[in-house]
Parts: sequence; C-alpha cells; structure tokens
Amino acid sequence: MTNGKKDILIIMGRYLPGYKDGGPVRSIKNLVDYLGDEYNFKILTCDRDHGDTESYLNIKVNEWNQVGKASVYYVPPKGFKFSIIKKLSKEVDLIYCCGCFNDYAINTLILKRLKQIKIPVVVAAMGLFSPMEFKLKYKKKKLFTTVFNILGMFKNIYWSATSEMEINEIKKQVRTNDNFFIAEDLPRKVDDTPIIKKKEVGKLKVVWISRIAPKKNLKGAIKILQQVEGDVDFVIYGPKHVSEYWNECEEELKKLPRNVKWSWGGSIESENVVEILKQHHVFLFPTFGENYGHVIQEALSAGCPTILSDQTPWRDLEKNNVGYVYGIEEIGNFKIAIEKYLSMNQCEFQEISNNAKKYSSNNINSKVENTGYRDIFMLT
Repeated sequence: MTNGKKDILIIMGRYLPGYKDGGPVRSIKNLVDYLGDEYNFKILTCDRDHGDTESYLNIKVNEWNQVGKASVYYVPPKGFKFSIIKKLSKEVDLIYCCGCFNDYAINTLILKRLKQIKIPVVVAAMGLFSPMEFKLKYKKKKLFTTVFNILGMFKNIYWSATSEMEINEIKKQVRTNDNFFIAEDLPRKVDDTPIIKKKEVGKLKVVWISRIAPKKNLKGAIKILQQVEGDVDFVIYGPKHVSEYWNECEEELKKLPRNVKWSWGGSIESENVVEILKQHHVFLFPTFGENYGHVIQEALSAGCPTILSDQTPWRDLEKNNVGYVYGIEEIGNFKIAIEKYLSMNQCEFQEISNNAKKYSSNNINSKVENTGYRDIFMLT
C-alpha cells in the first residue's frame, strides 16, 4: 500500500499507446481514468501493439513509465517471465490478470499454484468463454482448460466477469470454487457538449467500427445494406485482423446497390473513436457476441442511434428510443430500422440523437457509481 492507497498490478497483453486490440485496452484505460485517484494502478504489458515489430516510440522498456494515472512497465514479446511477475507481485496488494490463455496469464497461474505469489489473483474472463469466442482455436483452449483443471491451476484464484451469463459460461469450462465477482466494464469519459447532426430526408450516414474479424460480423452488416433503399454512405473503420475474412467482405461489398456508397476509413486510435462517430448518423453492429461492447457506448455518446444484434448486454435501446436490437438472422428487421432513420428529417433525427447522448450519460453515471471493481479490490 502506497500513500494510503492499495497497489493493484494489472497484467495484460497490450495497453496504451496501443489500440489495435480494441475493447481490452479501453476497458483498462477507462478503469484507470475513473478509479486512478482511489488506487495505485501498475500495469505490466507488451512494448508494442498487435502485429507490430517495433516498440512504441518514447517509452522505456523494462522500466516504469507514467501513462495517465497508471504506472506502466513495458516488456518485449515473450518478456512476461516468471521472475518479473514474481518480483512485481511483491510490490502490490493484488494482481488483476486480463484473460487466462496468454503466456503472461499462464505464468501467473503457475506461480500462484506453486505459492510463489502470496497475494490475491483475480482473472478477468474478458469474454473469452462466450460460445463464439471459445470456438476459436477450440481444441487448444479445451486442452488448456482440461489440463489446468486437473492440475488445480484455477484453485485459489478469483474470477472477474461482466454478468451472470458470463459466470455461467466460465463454469462450463473451468472448475471453480464460486469465487466470482461481477464488474461491468466502465465506459469512456465523454464531454457533455451538445452534438448537432445535419440530416436530410432520404440520406443516411451509417458507420461500422471494430476489428475486421468473423466475430464482429461486418459481412452481416454489408448483407443488410444490400437490401436497403435510399442514399446510404457506409464507412467501415478498423484493422483488417483476419485478411481472409476481409476478402470475403470485399466480395459482398461488390454486391451493394448503387444507392449505397462504401469506403474503408482504416484503423483509428481509441482516443479518436468518439469524434469519428460524431460525423455519422447510425451505428450498425450485428456482432456475434460482446460481453460489453465499448464502441456501442461510444456510439451512443456520440449521438448515434445504434442497431445491434441481440448478442450483447444492450437490450433496452428501442424502449429508450435510441436504437433497435434484433436476432442476427433478422435481416428484414435491420433493413426496416435503417430505412426508418433514412426517412427522418433534421428535427426528427436530432431528437433521437439527443436521446442517445442522454441515455449514454445516464448509463455512465450508473455504472461508475455501482462498479463491482471496488468489491474486487477489497480482497487485498
């Protein structure tokens, strides 16, 4: 404990200034932004972003760096050695480990099982046990969980989940002692400046932002827009995580009717996401699964009504007049929803845009006030 505040070590694959991993980086940044005055956050992470061959510029490797309200210790790839994890564990009150399939997580679990780590270890599920996510590299993950269950590697640790649903998903794969905490992801801090969106009847700016990978279902969004009547400007943002999948999406993009114009805006840094979203009317995201979905919160905070699949925790959009939620196969309903926004004039759309921003603000205040992270950090 330093300066009367508990020291929390967060171990994760990548952190700022990285942004290509999307949600996990944002989850921890938001946590630090909101609770960084209550706790001393220390982060052990890799010195480069996903797929990069060079370290971030202007950082010290194998030393502490001040990044916002957190101290960050960068290591090169394969640098999450037993020695550094053990050393840093002696300097903090609790370890919060993001995920359990990476080298840093495996090494942390081994050290805990061998009683080389004396403090509480909390593993954040990070959506890794959702059916869609667990199917990716299924044999490897199943073998890992089976062996670790047999060896008791999950004994004497705690789990951080975002919902009861995620707890049940973890229980299907892992032997636990019911040592669960629910801590919903905290949303990004946003300003309250009013957002004015110009809107013409029969015209609509639709945006899709995420990693371009099968789980995020860009192909599904394109197939929806193939059915839409009206002038649509469709912009795709995000890194091409799976090149084969992007090739499939390009084939579908070729089938868009002339009334739908599309472009790829490339990757965007996390800090620029909300400003980009402000330039668009509607966020379309028929994802196959999100345990939270930071970009959903960000779209709403940018005044974008949101059209989602039913595979996220965001279920009350229509009730609050800020969007729609449908089953992934309900292409007809997605089409109808988009055409409702297409038909709106400036005044009609501005009211819904204002609703979205207000809904986002209320959601932020509620989540921060009632966050389960404080319960987790009381373990120390």
